[in-house]
Amino acid sequence: MLKQRHIVVREFGYLIPDQSAVSESQTVKRVSVRAFHYLQSLLYNEGNIDDEHKHFLRPARKLGSEALQVCNYVGVLQTPCGTQIEILPKIHDADNEEEVRFILIGMLRYLRSSYFRESRNAMLHDTKMPIAEIFFRYFLGEVNRLVKKGVRSDYVAKEENLVFLKGKLMLPNHIRANSVMKHRFFVQYDEYLPDRPENRLIRSALELIAKTSVESTNQRLCRELQFVFDDVPESRDCKSDFSKCRNNRSMVHYQHSIEWCRLILGHRSPVSSKGTTNTISILFPMERIFEDYVAARLRQSFPEYQVKPQNTGQYLVKEHKGHSMFALRPDLVIDRNGKHICVADTKWKRIDQNDRSHKYSISQTDMYQLYAYARKYDCKRVVLIYPHMDGYFDKALDPFDFGDEFRLDVIPFDLNPSVSCDSMANIIANIFEN
Repeated sequence: MLKQRHIVVREFGYLIPDQSAVSESQTVKRVSVRAFHYLQSLLYNEGNIDDEHKHFLRPARKLGSEALQVCNYVGVLQTPCGTQIEILPKIHDADNEEEVRFILIGMLRYLRSSYFRESRNAMLHDTKMPIAEIFFRYFLGEVNRLVKKGVRSDYVAKEENLVFLKGKLMLPNHIRANSVMKHRFFVQYDEYLPDRPENRLIRSALELIAKTSVESTNQRLCRELQFVFDDVPESRDCKSDFSKCRNNRSMVHYQHSIEWCRLILGHRSPVSSKGTTNTISILFPMERIFEDYVAARLRQSFPEYQVKPQNTGQYLVKEHKGHSMFALRPDLVIDRNGKHICVADTKWKRIDQNDRSHKYSISQTDMYQLYAYARKYDCKRVVLIYPHMDGYFDKALDPFDFGDEFRLDVIPFDLNPSVSCDSMANIIANIFEN
Protein backbone atom coordinates (compact mmCIF):
# COMPACT_ATOMS: atom_id res chain seq x y z
CA MET A 1 0.00 0.00 0.00
CA LEU A 2 1.29 3.46 -0.91
CA LYS A 3 2.03 5.84 1.93
CA GLN A 4 -0.76 8.39 1.71
CA ARG A 5 -0.72 12.10 2.28
CA HIS A 6 -4.16 13.59 2.71
CA ILE A 7 -4.67 17.20 1.62
CA VAL A 8 -7.90 19.18 1.94
CA VAL A 9 -8.45 22.14 -0.36
CA ARG A 10 -11.56 24.22 -1.12
CA GLU A 11 -12.99 25.12 -4.51
CA PHE A 12 -10.88 27.75 -6.26
CA GLY A 13 -8.00 27.02 -3.88
CA TYR A 14 -4.42 26.63 -5.12
CA LEU A 15 -2.04 23.68 -5.19
CA ILE A 16 1.69 24.43 -5.17
CA PRO A 17 4.70 22.07 -5.30
CA ASP A 18 6.70 21.46 -2.12
CA GLN A 19 9.71 23.26 -3.57
CA SER A 20 7.74 26.51 -3.96
CA ALA A 21 8.64 29.45 -1.73
CA VAL A 22 4.95 30.34 -1.29
CA SER A 23 3.61 29.71 2.23
CA GLU A 24 0.62 27.49 2.89
CA SER A 25 -2.66 29.10 3.91
CA GLN A 26 -6.36 28.29 3.99
CA THR A 27 -6.51 28.73 0.21
CA VAL A 28 -3.03 27.46 -0.73
CA LYS A 29 -1.96 23.84 -0.14
CA ARG A 30 1.35 22.11 -0.83
CA VAL A 31 1.63 18.81 -2.70
CA SER A 32 4.70 16.76 -3.53
CA VAL A 33 6.57 17.61 -6.70
CA ARG A 34 5.60 14.21 -8.17
CA ALA A 35 1.92 14.82 -7.41
CA PHE A 36 2.11 18.33 -8.88
CA HIS A 37 3.65 17.05 -12.12
CA TYR A 38 0.99 14.31 -12.33
CA LEU A 39 -1.76 16.94 -12.02
CA GLN A 40 -0.08 19.02 -14.70
CA SER A 41 -0.03 15.98 -16.99
CA LEU A 42 -3.80 15.62 -16.52
CA LEU A 43 -4.26 19.27 -17.37
CA TYR A 44 -2.22 19.26 -20.57
CA ASN A 45 -2.78 15.73 -21.87
CA GLU A 46 -6.19 15.92 -23.55
CA GLY A 47 -6.39 12.13 -23.77
CA ASN A 48 -6.75 11.93 -19.98
CA ILE A 49 -9.74 14.20 -19.51
CA ASP A 50 -13.11 14.19 -21.23
CA ASP A 51 -14.62 17.34 -22.70
CA GLU A 52 -17.20 17.79 -19.94
CA HIS A 53 -14.64 17.89 -17.13
CA LYS A 54 -11.44 19.18 -18.71
CA HIS A 55 -11.56 22.48 -16.83
CA PHE A 56 -11.50 21.13 -13.27
CA LEU A 57 -7.92 22.43 -12.96
CA ARG A 58 -6.28 25.45 -14.51
CA PRO A 59 -2.71 26.80 -14.50
CA ALA A 60 -2.07 29.75 -12.22
CA ARG A 61 0.63 31.80 -10.50
CA LYS A 62 0.96 32.57 -6.79
CA LEU A 63 3.47 35.26 -5.87
CA GLY A 64 5.33 34.52 -9.08
CA SER A 65 5.48 30.77 -8.46
CA GLU A 66 3.89 28.03 -10.55
CA ALA A 67 0.55 26.78 -9.19
CA LEU A 68 -2.63 24.94 -10.15
CA GLN A 69 -6.05 26.29 -9.24
CA VAL A 70 -8.88 23.93 -8.42
CA CYS A 71 -12.06 24.98 -10.19
CA ASN A 72 -15.68 24.34 -9.24
CA TYR A 73 -15.41 20.57 -8.79
CA VAL A 74 -15.66 18.74 -5.48
CA GLY A 75 -14.75 15.21 -4.43
CA VAL A 76 -11.48 13.33 -4.23
CA LEU A 77 -8.52 12.88 -6.54
CA GLN A 78 -5.62 10.53 -5.87
CA THR A 79 -2.22 10.61 -7.56
CA PRO A 80 -0.08 7.53 -8.29
CA CYS A 81 2.43 8.57 -5.61
CA GLY A 82 -0.24 8.24 -2.91
CA THR A 83 -1.28 11.89 -2.44
CA GLN A 84 -5.02 12.12 -1.85
CA ILE A 85 -6.54 15.52 -2.58
CA GLU A 86 -9.96 16.18 -1.07
CA ILE A 87 -11.80 19.09 -2.68
CA LEU A 88 -14.64 20.59 -0.64
CA PRO A 89 -17.14 23.28 -1.69
CA LYS A 90 -16.35 26.87 -0.83
CA ILE A 91 -19.17 27.53 1.60
CA HIS A 92 -18.40 30.84 3.27
CA ASP A 93 -20.57 30.35 6.35
CA ALA A 94 -19.17 26.87 7.10
CA ASP A 95 -15.46 26.76 7.89
CA ASN A 96 -15.56 23.46 9.76
CA GLU A 97 -14.52 20.58 7.45
CA GLU A 98 -16.91 18.15 9.07
CA GLU A 99 -19.83 20.55 8.62
CA VAL A 100 -18.90 21.14 4.97
CA ARG A 101 -18.75 17.39 4.30
CA PHE A 102 -22.16 16.99 5.95
CA ILE A 103 -23.63 19.65 3.65
CA LEU A 104 -21.95 18.19 0.56
CA ILE A 105 -23.08 14.60 1.19
CA GLY A 106 -26.59 15.87 1.94
CA MET A 107 -26.64 17.70 -1.40
CA LEU A 108 -25.26 14.70 -3.29
CA ARG A 109 -28.25 12.64 -2.17
CA TYR A 110 -30.39 14.84 -4.44
CA LEU A 111 -28.11 14.59 -7.46
CA ARG A 112 -29.83 13.16 -10.52
CA SER A 113 -28.95 9.46 -10.91
CA SER A 114 -27.39 9.77 -7.47
CA TYR A 115 -25.44 6.84 -6.05
CA PHE A 116 -26.15 8.22 -2.57
CA ARG A 117 -29.93 8.29 -2.79
CA GLU A 118 -30.51 4.70 -1.68
CA SER A 119 -27.92 4.73 1.07
CA ARG A 120 -28.51 4.97 4.80
CA ASN A 121 -29.33 8.35 6.32
CA ALA A 122 -26.95 7.43 9.13
CA MET A 123 -24.05 7.84 6.75
CA LEU A 124 -24.67 11.56 6.74
CA HIS A 125 -23.08 11.50 10.19
CA ASP A 126 -19.88 9.75 9.07
CA THR A 127 -18.41 13.08 8.05
CA LYS A 128 -15.41 12.99 10.41
CA MET A 129 -13.76 10.75 7.81
CA PRO A 130 -12.19 12.07 4.59
CA ILE A 131 -14.73 12.14 1.81
CA ALA A 132 -13.00 9.28 -0.05
CA GLU A 133 -13.62 7.01 2.95
CA ILE A 134 -17.28 8.12 2.99
CA PHE A 135 -17.57 7.14 -0.68
CA PHE A 136 -15.91 3.78 0.04
CA ARG A 137 -18.29 3.14 2.91
CA TYR A 138 -21.31 3.77 0.66
CA PHE A 139 -19.97 1.32 -1.94
CA LEU A 140 -19.02 -1.37 0.58
CA GLY A 141 -22.46 -1.06 2.16
CA GLU A 142 -24.10 -1.60 -1.22
CA VAL A 143 -21.94 -4.66 -1.97
CA ASN A 144 -22.62 -6.06 1.50
CA ARG A 145 -26.38 -5.82 0.87
CA LEU A 146 -25.86 -7.44 -2.53
CA VAL A 147 -24.04 -10.40 -0.94
CA LYS A 148 -26.89 -10.94 1.52
CA LYS A 149 -29.32 -11.17 -1.41
CA GLY A 150 -27.06 -13.55 -3.28
CA VAL A 151 -24.05 -13.39 -5.58
CA ARG A 152 -25.11 -14.43 -9.07
CA SER A 153 -23.21 -17.04 -11.10
CA ASP A 154 -23.34 -17.74 -14.81
CA TYR A 155 -22.32 -20.45 -17.26
CA VAL A 156 -18.76 -19.85 -18.43
CA ALA A 157 -17.41 -21.60 -21.54
CA LYS A 158 -14.10 -23.37 -20.81
CA GLU A 159 -11.68 -25.26 -23.02
CA GLU A 160 -9.35 -27.81 -21.44
CA ASN A 161 -7.33 -30.92 -22.28
CA LEU A 162 -8.77 -33.46 -19.83
CA VAL A 163 -8.19 -37.15 -19.11
CA PHE A 164 -11.92 -37.76 -19.50
CA LEU A 165 -14.56 -36.75 -22.00
CA LYS A 166 -16.73 -33.85 -20.87
CA GLY A 167 -18.97 -31.58 -22.92
CA LYS A 168 -18.05 -31.20 -26.59
CA LEU A 169 -14.94 -32.72 -28.18
CA MET A 170 -13.01 -30.03 -30.10
CA LEU A 171 -11.73 -32.33 -32.83
CA PRO A 172 -9.15 -30.06 -34.61
CA ASN A 173 -7.65 -28.99 -31.28
CA HIS A 174 -7.81 -32.57 -29.98
CA ILE A 175 -5.84 -33.92 -32.96
CA ARG A 176 -3.27 -31.12 -32.70
CA ALA A 177 -2.77 -31.47 -28.93
CA ASN A 178 -3.12 -35.21 -28.43
CA SER A 179 -1.38 -36.91 -31.34
CA VAL A 180 0.90 -38.50 -28.74
CA MET A 181 -1.21 -38.35 -25.54
CA LYS A 182 -4.00 -40.67 -26.70
CA HIS A 183 -5.56 -40.81 -23.24
CA ARG A 184 -6.54 -37.09 -23.26
CA PHE A 185 -9.51 -35.23 -24.73
CA PHE A 186 -9.51 -31.58 -25.77
CA VAL A 187 -13.03 -30.50 -24.86
CA GLN A 188 -15.23 -27.46 -24.47
CA TYR A 189 -17.82 -27.35 -21.69
CA ASP A 190 -19.88 -24.88 -19.66
CA GLU A 191 -19.29 -24.46 -15.96
CA TYR A 192 -21.56 -22.57 -13.54
CA LEU A 193 -19.24 -20.01 -11.93
CA PRO A 194 -19.42 -16.56 -10.31
CA ASP A 195 -16.94 -15.40 -12.98
CA ARG A 196 -19.24 -12.94 -14.76
CA PRO A 197 -18.74 -9.26 -15.75
CA GLU A 198 -20.61 -7.75 -12.80
CA ASN A 199 -18.65 -9.74 -10.23
CA ARG A 200 -15.32 -9.03 -11.94
CA LEU A 201 -16.00 -5.29 -11.75
CA ILE A 202 -16.94 -5.50 -8.08
CA ARG A 203 -13.78 -7.51 -7.37
CA SER A 204 -11.69 -4.86 -9.19
CA ALA A 205 -13.28 -2.06 -7.16
CA LEU A 206 -12.69 -3.97 -3.92
CA GLU A 207 -9.03 -4.47 -4.80
CA LEU A 208 -8.61 -0.77 -5.52
CA ILE A 209 -10.27 0.18 -2.22
CA ALA A 210 -8.09 -2.34 -0.34
CA LYS A 211 -5.00 -0.52 -1.66
CA THR A 212 -6.41 2.95 -0.99
CA SER A 213 -8.54 2.96 2.17
CA VAL A 214 -6.91 3.69 5.53
CA GLU A 215 -10.08 3.64 7.67
CA SER A 216 -10.22 0.51 9.84
CA THR A 217 -13.96 -0.22 9.44
CA ASN A 218 -13.72 0.08 5.66
CA GLN A 219 -10.60 -2.11 5.59
CA ARG A 220 -12.29 -4.83 7.66
CA LEU A 221 -15.47 -4.91 5.55
CA CYS A 222 -13.43 -4.79 2.34
CA ARG A 223 -11.43 -7.88 3.43
CA GLU A 224 -14.64 -9.74 4.25
CA LEU A 225 -16.10 -8.94 0.83
CA GLN A 226 -12.84 -9.86 -0.92
CA PHE A 227 -13.17 -13.30 0.68
CA VAL A 228 -16.70 -13.63 -0.75
CA PHE A 229 -15.42 -12.76 -4.24
CA ASP A 230 -12.20 -14.77 -3.87
CA ASP A 231 -13.07 -17.12 -6.77
CA VAL A 232 -13.76 -14.17 -9.10
CA PRO A 233 -10.83 -12.74 -11.10
CA GLU A 234 -10.31 -9.01 -11.51
CA SER A 235 -11.58 -7.41 -14.70
CA ARG A 236 -9.01 -7.33 -17.48
CA ASP A 237 -11.06 -4.87 -19.52
CA CYS A 238 -13.43 -2.75 -17.43
CA LYS A 239 -14.95 -0.98 -20.43
CA SER A 240 -15.86 -4.28 -22.06
CA ASP A 241 -17.23 -5.73 -18.83
CA PHE A 242 -19.42 -2.68 -18.21
CA SER A 243 -20.91 -3.11 -21.69
CA LYS A 244 -21.71 -6.78 -20.87
CA CYS A 245 -23.50 -6.06 -17.59
CA ARG A 246 -27.07 -7.35 -17.59
CA ASN A 247 -30.02 -5.40 -16.26
CA ASN A 248 -32.67 -8.12 -16.04
CA ARG A 249 -34.92 -9.05 -13.14
CA SER A 250 -32.42 -11.40 -11.52
CA MET A 251 -29.75 -8.67 -11.47
CA VAL A 252 -31.80 -5.79 -10.05
CA HIS A 253 -29.97 -5.93 -6.71
CA TYR A 254 -26.67 -5.40 -8.54
CA GLN A 255 -27.69 -2.04 -10.05
CA HIS A 256 -26.41 0.36 -7.36
CA SER A 257 -23.19 -1.59 -6.82
CA ILE A 258 -22.38 -1.46 -10.53
CA GLU A 259 -23.08 2.27 -10.66
CA TRP A 260 -20.65 2.72 -7.78
CA CYS A 261 -18.13 0.58 -9.68
CA ARG A 262 -18.41 2.98 -12.62
CA LEU A 263 -17.59 5.84 -10.29
CA ILE A 264 -14.76 4.17 -8.37
CA LEU A 265 -13.13 2.56 -11.40
CA GLY A 266 -13.15 5.85 -13.30
CA HIS A 267 -15.83 5.22 -15.93
CA ARG A 268 -17.96 8.14 -14.74
CA SER A 269 -15.13 10.27 -13.50
CA PRO A 270 -13.46 13.34 -14.97
CA VAL A 271 -10.03 11.76 -14.84
CA SER A 272 -9.09 8.32 -16.10
CA SER A 273 -5.78 6.90 -14.99
CA LYS A 274 -3.24 5.98 -17.63
CA GLY A 275 -0.63 3.28 -17.25
CA THR A 276 -0.60 0.44 -14.76
CA THR A 277 -1.22 2.42 -11.55
CA ASN A 278 -4.89 2.59 -10.61
CA THR A 279 -5.97 5.68 -8.71
CA ILE A 280 -9.23 6.98 -7.30
CA SER A 281 -10.86 9.97 -8.95
CA ILE A 282 -14.40 10.93 -7.94
CA LEU A 283 -15.27 14.52 -8.82
CA PHE A 284 -18.61 16.31 -9.27
CA PRO A 285 -19.36 19.77 -10.76
CA MET A 286 -20.84 22.02 -8.08
CA GLU A 287 -23.15 23.85 -10.50
CA ARG A 288 -24.97 20.61 -11.28
CA ILE A 289 -25.08 19.55 -7.61
CA PHE A 290 -26.61 22.89 -6.63
CA GLU A 291 -29.10 22.88 -9.50
CA ASP A 292 -30.33 19.34 -8.75
CA TYR A 293 -30.45 20.06 -5.01
CA VAL A 294 -32.63 23.15 -5.47
CA ALA A 295 -34.94 21.35 -7.92
CA ALA A 296 -35.42 18.36 -5.61
CA ARG A 297 -36.16 20.46 -2.52
CA LEU A 298 -38.60 22.65 -4.47
CA ARG A 299 -40.48 19.50 -5.51
CA GLN A 300 -40.69 18.51 -1.83
CA SER A 301 -41.96 21.96 -0.81
CA PHE A 302 -44.42 22.39 -3.70
CA PRO A 303 -45.87 18.97 -4.64
CA GLU A 304 -48.76 20.72 -6.44
CA TYR A 305 -46.33 22.24 -8.98
CA GLN A 306 -44.32 20.60 -11.75
CA VAL A 307 -40.63 21.49 -11.38
CA LYS A 308 -38.84 20.75 -14.65
CA PRO A 309 -35.02 20.97 -14.72
CA GLN A 310 -33.13 21.92 -17.89
CA ASN A 311 -36.34 22.65 -19.79
CA THR A 312 -36.15 23.08 -23.56
CA GLY A 313 -38.66 24.07 -26.22
CA GLN A 314 -38.16 27.82 -26.53
CA TYR A 315 -35.73 29.63 -28.84
CA LEU A 316 -34.30 33.12 -28.78
CA VAL A 317 -34.84 33.37 -32.56
CA LYS A 318 -38.25 31.99 -33.42
CA GLU A 319 -37.67 31.75 -37.18
CA HIS A 320 -34.78 32.25 -39.57
CA LYS A 321 -34.90 30.61 -43.01
CA GLY A 322 -37.46 28.13 -41.73
CA HIS A 323 -35.56 27.20 -38.55
CA SER A 324 -35.62 28.23 -34.90
CA MET A 325 -32.23 29.21 -33.52
CA PHE A 326 -30.41 29.63 -30.20
CA ALA A 327 -32.27 27.24 -27.89
CA LEU A 328 -33.03 28.50 -24.39
CA ARG A 329 -32.39 26.10 -21.51
CA PRO A 330 -33.34 27.56 -18.12
CA ASP A 331 -32.29 25.54 -15.09
CA LEU A 332 -35.84 25.31 -13.73
CA VAL A 333 -39.29 25.86 -15.20
CA ILE A 334 -42.15 25.64 -12.69
CA ASP A 335 -45.60 24.87 -14.10
CA ARG A 336 -49.07 24.55 -12.68
CA ASN A 337 -51.99 23.15 -14.65
CA GLY A 338 -49.93 23.32 -17.83
CA LYS A 339 -49.08 27.02 -17.40
CA HIS A 340 -45.62 28.46 -16.79
CA ILE A 341 -45.66 30.05 -13.33
CA CYS A 342 -41.99 30.79 -12.87
CA VAL A 343 -38.65 30.40 -14.63
CA ALA A 344 -35.55 30.19 -12.45
CA ASP A 345 -31.79 29.85 -12.82
CA THR A 346 -29.48 28.56 -10.11
CA LYS A 347 -26.04 30.15 -9.83
CA TRP A 348 -23.22 28.64 -7.79
CA LYS A 349 -21.65 32.04 -7.12
CA ARG A 350 -21.21 34.42 -4.23
CA ILE A 351 -23.09 37.71 -4.35
CA ASP A 352 -22.88 40.53 -1.83
CA GLN A 353 -26.13 42.01 -0.52
CA ASN A 354 -24.09 44.86 1.04
CA ASP A 355 -22.72 46.07 -2.30
CA ARG A 356 -23.23 49.84 -2.39
CA SER A 357 -23.41 49.88 -6.19
CA HIS A 358 -26.70 47.93 -5.90
CA LYS A 359 -25.48 45.45 -8.51
CA TYR A 360 -24.57 42.94 -5.78
CA SER A 361 -21.95 41.24 -8.02
CA ILE A 362 -24.76 39.86 -10.20
CA SER A 363 -23.56 39.25 -13.75
CA GLN A 364 -25.07 41.50 -16.39
CA THR A 365 -25.16 38.47 -18.69
CA ASP A 366 -27.37 36.67 -16.17
CA MET A 367 -29.75 39.64 -16.15
CA TYR A 368 -30.04 39.56 -19.95
CA GLN A 369 -30.55 35.80 -19.83
CA LEU A 370 -33.38 35.97 -17.29
CA TYR A 371 -35.09 38.77 -19.24
CA ALA A 372 -35.02 36.56 -22.36
CA TYR A 373 -36.55 33.72 -20.34
CA ALA A 374 -39.31 36.03 -19.06
CA ARG A 375 -40.21 37.14 -22.58
CA LYS A 376 -40.01 33.75 -24.29
CA TYR A 377 -41.73 31.74 -21.54
CA ASP A 378 -44.28 34.54 -20.93
CA CYS A 379 -43.56 34.57 -17.19
CA LYS A 380 -44.09 37.82 -15.32
CA ARG A 381 -41.77 36.63 -12.53
CA VAL A 382 -38.33 35.12 -12.99
CA VAL A 383 -35.94 34.12 -10.23
CA LEU A 384 -32.19 33.91 -9.67
CA ILE A 385 -31.25 31.50 -6.87
CA TYR A 386 -27.86 31.78 -5.18
CA PRO A 387 -26.46 29.86 -2.19
CA HIS A 388 -27.24 31.32 1.23
CA MET A 389 -24.12 32.74 2.89
CA ASP A 390 -24.23 34.41 6.28
CA GLY A 391 -23.21 38.05 6.10
CA TYR A 392 -23.00 38.01 2.29
CA PHE A 393 -26.38 36.86 1.09
CA ASP A 394 -28.89 35.77 3.72
CA LYS A 395 -32.09 37.57 2.63
CA ALA A 396 -33.94 38.16 -0.63
CA LEU A 397 -32.97 41.31 -2.52
CA ASP A 398 -35.53 43.92 -3.43
CA PRO A 399 -37.15 42.90 -6.74
CA PHE A 400 -35.68 44.15 -10.03
CA ASP A 401 -38.36 45.68 -12.29
CA PHE A 402 -37.68 45.02 -15.98
CA GLY A 403 -40.71 47.03 -17.04
CA ASP A 404 -43.37 45.49 -19.31
CA GLU A 405 -44.71 43.87 -16.09
CA PHE A 406 -41.65 41.58 -15.89
CA ARG A 407 -39.86 41.31 -12.56
CA LEU A 408 -36.78 39.49 -11.31
CA ASP A 409 -36.41 38.16 -7.76
CA VAL A 410 -33.02 37.18 -6.35
CA ILE A 411 -33.24 34.82 -3.38
CA PRO A 412 -30.86 32.82 -1.14
CA PHE A 413 -31.08 29.06 -0.75
CA ASP A 414 -29.85 27.42 2.45
CA LEU A 415 -27.55 24.50 1.61
CA ASN A 416 -27.80 22.62 4.90
CA PRO A 417 -30.01 19.54 4.30
CA SER A 418 -31.12 19.55 7.95
CA VAL A 419 -32.49 23.10 7.68
CA SER A 420 -36.14 23.56 6.77
CA CYS A 421 -36.92 24.93 3.33
CA ASP A 422 -39.88 26.93 4.72
CA SER A 423 -38.40 30.43 4.53
CA MET A 424 -37.39 30.02 0.90
CA ALA A 425 -40.70 28.28 0.19
CA ASN A 426 -42.56 31.31 1.53
CA ILE A 427 -40.61 33.63 -0.77
CA ILE A 428 -41.34 31.49 -3.84
CA ALA A 429 -44.97 30.96 -2.81
CA ASN A 430 -45.33 34.74 -2.72
CA ILE A 431 -43.85 34.91 -6.22
CA PHE A 432 -46.33 32.31 -7.47
CA GLU A 433 -49.30 34.10 -5.95
CA ASN A 434 -48.35 37.42 -7.54
